[in-house]
Amino acid sequence: MVVQGADLGDGPVLFISDLHLCSAQPALTALFRHFCWHEGRAARAVFILGDLFDYWVHRDQAAETPYTEILALLHGLHKQGTTVYLMVGNRDFALEADFLAQFGIIALPDPALLQLGDQRILLTHGDLLCSDDHRYQRFRRVIRHPLTRLTLGRLPYAWLQRIARGLRRGSSREVRTKAPAITDANPQTIVAALHGEGAFTLDGATYDILIHGHTHRPVWEQGPEGRRMVLGAWGADGAQIGRWENGQWSLQLLSPP
Repeated sequence: MVVQGADLGDGPVLFISDLHLCSAQPALTALFRHFCWHEGRAARAVFILGDLFDYWVHRDQAAETPYTEILALLHGLHKQGTTVYLMVGNRDFALEADFLAQFGIIALPDPALLQLGDQRILLTHGDLLCSDDHRYQRFRRVIRHPLTRLTLGRLPYAWLQRIARGLRRGSSREVRTKAPAITDANPQTIVAALHGEGAFTLDGATYDILIHGHTHRPVWEQGPEGRRMVLGAWGADGAQIGRWENGQWSLQLLSPP
């Protein structure tokens, strides 16, 4: 998918990821509410690059707290003129395009190409870049396989919630035991992504900038093959979010209200 026209109109283009919104973290919902009321309303477009929710297993969650408010906030941005794009992450990959469209949210595939002026930006959640984590990559292929998705889609909502909680506990244990380099983006895979190779091939051309989240290691850096922006995870101290305005890029702190 190629996203064009995001550079038209007034206001900045914003990039966020790894919000992990859930009922157990009301402070994060408050931070997101603040973001939507202020930064979001002033933006021409907001790109959510995965893990908006701490987990998402079924659209029935939309009737629960805080998901009802979160989706309403995004719908409000859409109605007041901010274009909202959403790419799923490893925790909320069960979000479906037709469901998101009900709230005016445009679903993005992973990866996706964003054209801003003469710059080609590769957008991805970031888990595909962690190619040294072989165990996770195998799990990713299995859990996202159409047959797995079909099977899970037939289970009762309560069962899906229990499965999600178990997977989250297991994931947390694994991350604590793995070396930091294993759970970070692989340098060679970053180069391959900027070259448009492998899973990151979209139109056969290279990219100028790579933007992703997932690793929770925010940085805005210039490498030999191009620039890379890593978005920060949301927490009690706020979040590092990406910003493009008038041709200028920055990684800025979103402070708690």
